Amino acid sequence: MKKLISLLGMMALLLTQSMQAQDLTGTVLKNGKPQKNVSVWLKVGRASAVTDKEGHFALSGVLPDDTLQISVNSKYDAKIVVGELKDITINLGKESFSVSGNLDEVTVPYSPAPQVKRGSKITHDDIMRSGMKSVADVIRRFVPGAQEILSDGVKILSITRGRNSMRGPEPPLYIVDGVPYEVANPNDVVAVEDIAELSVDRDGASYGARGANGVVIIRTLNGSDR
Repeated sequence: MKKLISLLGMMALLLTQSMQAQDLTGTVLKNGKPQKNVSVWLKVGRASAVTDKEGHFALSGVLPDDTLQISVNSKYDAKIVVGELKDITINLGKESFSVSGNLDEVTVPYSPAPQVKRGSKITHDDIMRSGMKSVADVIRRFVPGAQEILSDGVKILSITRGRNSMRGPEPPLYIVDGVPYEVANPNDVVAVEDIAELSVDRDGASYGARGANGVVIIRTLNGSDR
């Protein structure tokens, strides 16, 4: 009976959240001019976008308690809780940004952006800020020595140096939420926007022969404690 009550409670919560979810559209400006190719995302969630040439973006499935983040530059992010925002204009200034739309205009100071060292653990925010749209691109961007190699007409992502098998370059082993995957394209097992954290084990010895070409360890948003 307790399990049934718990299940019903979870279903009610999910239904309530889906009813609250909404679309959020907006325009990103800088000193009044539209900004293209700006990364916009939810701090914890699967919604992300890149502004078009008019500075427009659109996100779906947004909840009132979600935090909207915008990559301003390498040092700063713009962050604001969504609340009742629906169609907004964000104007980036020198030390702060303004938000206007269906609510009164507010001015908010920037937040320091996390500084990522190549080879360290890569977080969801790091990935969203980068604007990368594939797992392979994320790895090549943040992992030293990672590269795509053409082998028998197929692009293989290699993360090791001088340890590939005699058969030629082979892909690393992917561990997603504890489950191993041997695939050439990591996008076949996980979407880039679903990644909570990514790290690389170059040695891979603890995974036996399967880890000989390195191991990419991924924890997803579903597999993390949110």
